[in-house]
This record gives sequence, C-alpha cells and structure tokens, in this order.
Amino acid sequence: MVSGLKINFFKSSLIGVNVETSFMDMACNFLNCSEGSLPFKYLGLPVGANSRSMSTWEPLVENLSGRLNTWGHKYISFGGRIVLVNAVLNVIPIFYLSLLKLPVQVWKRIVRIQREFLWGGVGGGNKISWVKWETVCQSKRNGGLGVKDIRLMNVSLLAKWRWRLIDGDTALWKEALRAKYGIGVDNLLVGGFIGAPRLGVLA
Repeated sequence: MVSGLKINFFKSSLIGVNVETSFMDMACNFLNCSEGSLPFKYLGLPVGANSRSMSTWEPLVENLSGRLNTWGHKYISFGGRIVLVNAVLNVIPIFYLSLLKLPVQVWKRIVRIQREFLWGGVGGGNKISWVKWETVCQSKRNGGLGVKDIRLMNVSLLAKWRWRLIDGDTALWKEALRAKYGIGVDNLLVGGFIGAPRLGVLA
C-alpha cells in the first residue's frame, strides 16, 4: 500500500455471501481473521439488515431520544427548539435516510420525538401540539415553521440513487444489479418497483 497502512486482520472479520463453509474456514485461517455474518454495522449503518424491521431502526430512535436527555431540563426558547429540530434531530437520521426507505412506524416515532420536544421541551408532563405537523413542516412563507419533513428528505436522498442509476457511467454497483436481476434500467424506474425489498437501497 502506498500510504504504508496495513490491514489489521486480528480486528477484521470475513463475511461470505453464497460461499461454501469449507472455503470460508480456509480463507479465515489463511488470513488469520474471524468469520462474521450479516447483518453487520458499517459507519453505524446496519448492512444486510431488514430495513422494514423496527429492530434495524431502534438504535437511531434511541440515539434521538438520548440526544434529548443530554440537553437536560435547560430552558430553550421556542425558536431555539425549532433550530435544534432542524440542525440536530433532522440531521442525525440522514445517513439512514440516504440508504434505506423509512417505514411508516419509524417515521411516526421520530415525528413524535420531534413534536414533543418542539412543543414541550425536554421536561415531563403533557405536551400539546398546537398546530398540525404538516403545517409545522411548511415553509415560513406558506405559514409554517420551516421544520424539515423527514419523509420528503428520505425520498429526496433515495432519488439521488435513481439518478445515479440512469446516469451514463458504468459503475460496478450498476453492473452488479443488472447481472443479478437481469433487468434494464427502465424497468427499475416503474412506479410499482418503489418499495421493493430486494433493492432497499434504491427503494
């Protein structure tokens, strides 16, 4: 390696997909590393996990709830809470939202966290929502509070993958999809394909 960096096989795991057990054992012994399995985490994102399962999203939801606890019972103005929702609570899920389709149940839980913090801060007690969340997510010009809708964020981020798919280059991941599913790019863009579990990264 040009940089002089070396792989630490002792801290590495080898994961096989559609590979015989005998080959995996031989490869792990040769590389002196352990054998891993799907799903595994890469940069905090569960790779190979079911994006429709609540357990896949649970760490993200707990992270959002934990962030509220770190703010404690400090007094934060209403305008400050709007800023924190956009700058923190809407930013933490971006990595997930850029690769996985957000299930409705997870969306409801995240919105509940955001809504309760916006209208009631981090203290206890009942938190009354004075305005519909759809109105809150409208732009200030249209009478809203300018809070970003994570559903629209999710759609926008996933749309980038669709754009890259129809782009003219010959990226390896595109060739892998074509080789695996035997379908053209046009077929991947039909409305019925949206949400298909086989290609969650695109749906």
